[in-house]
Amino acid sequence: MKKLLMASIFVAAVATPALADDQYSLVKDTVGNCSAVVSSDAGYPGMTVVGTQGYPSIQAANSALDSVSGCDGLVR
Repeated sequence: MKKLLMASIFVAAVATPALADDQYSLVKDTVGNCSAVVSSDAGYPGMTVVGTQGYPSIQAANSALDSVSGCDGLVR
C-alpha cells in the first residue's frame, strides 16, 4: 500500500506542473499500476514505459490508458 501511495504522489507531482506544449507517456510502476506522465529524457526511475507513442495532452494519454494491457490498476 505504501508503494502505491508513493507512486500516486510521484505521478501527481510530475503531471501537475505540465505545460500545454508537453508530451505525455504511459508508464507502469513497480506494483503494476499504469499512469500517464510528462515525457522525460531522464527516464522514469522504478517505472517501465508501456508505449512508444507520445501524447499531446493528459486527456489523450489518459484515454489511451484504457487500451493498455498488463496493468493491475490505472492511476489517473
